[in-house]
Amino acid sequence: MSDLYDTCVFIDYWRGDSAAFSLIDSVRSQPRSASYSPISAAELWLYKQLGRQEEIEFVALTDYFLREAKLSTTAARKAGKLLKDYSRSQQRQLMADALIAATAEERGERVRTRNDRHFRKFYSNVATY
Repeated sequence: MSDLYDTCVFIDYWRGDSAAFSLIDSVRSQPRSASYSPISAAELWLYKQLGRQEEIEFVALTDYFLREAKLSTTAARKAGKLLKDYSRSQQRQLMADALIAATAEERGERVRTRNDRHFRKFYSNVATY
């Protein structure tokens, strides 16, 4: 089974977390064995601590080692349906996670994250690291 790495995998990796480092290291030894969502790219570029070195690392990882899990209209509609019963503020807070979860489900991938509480609201195939 393939994994889709959530945004926190990259942030934890840059913070020196050993479990996140193991995930990134595993994809370096087996290129294209995991994927990322473009939603994570947007979230990372919003991250205030993102520096030039992190930008270079992310581009290298996504160009050479990870597959892009493109957001489809079908996954976007599913995420919208999943968020419909939440308040506006909750919808804004959970939108990225719902989109990533719907993408992973559509692709038959497991979401790897430390934020499993949010993802489990939308998808059951979630694993922490």
